Amino acid sequence: MKRVLVSACLLGINCRYDGKNKLNEVLLEMLKTYEVIPICPETEGGLPTPREPATREGDKVITNFTKRDVTPFFKLGALKTLEKAKKLGIKKAFLKSKSPSCGENGITAQKLMENGIKVEWF
Repeated sequence: MKRVLVSACLLGINCRYDGKNKLNEVLLEMLKTYEVIPICPETEGGLPTPREPATREGDKVITNFTKRDVTPFFKLGALKTLEKAKKLGIKKAFLKSKSPSCGENGITAQKLMENGIKVEWF
C-alpha cells in the first residue's frame, strides 16, 4: 500500500489556527487505498493550537493581527515534513489549500514540490 502525507486538519484532527479541523469526506474516501501519514507542519514547527492566523507575505509568514514574523516556525515545520516524507519514501501529498504552510503557495508545499513530491490540494 502506497504511503501519502495528508494535512492532519483534512483528516478531522483539530490542529488549525482556530483549534478546529477541515474534515474532507471526499478525500477520506479517496484515501482508502493508501497508508495515510498525517502531518501538520505548523504544529510540527512549534506553533500552538489554537494560534493567531497568519498570511504568507513574500518569503515571510506574518501573523494577521500582531504582525509577528512566524517564518522560522513555518520553515522548521516544512523541513520536518520533508524529512518525514523522505524517511518514509513518500512521493505524494494531499494538502489543505489556502494555507500559508500547506496551500498552493505555502512553505511546506513548495519544499515538498522542490524535492519531487507530487502535491494535490483540498
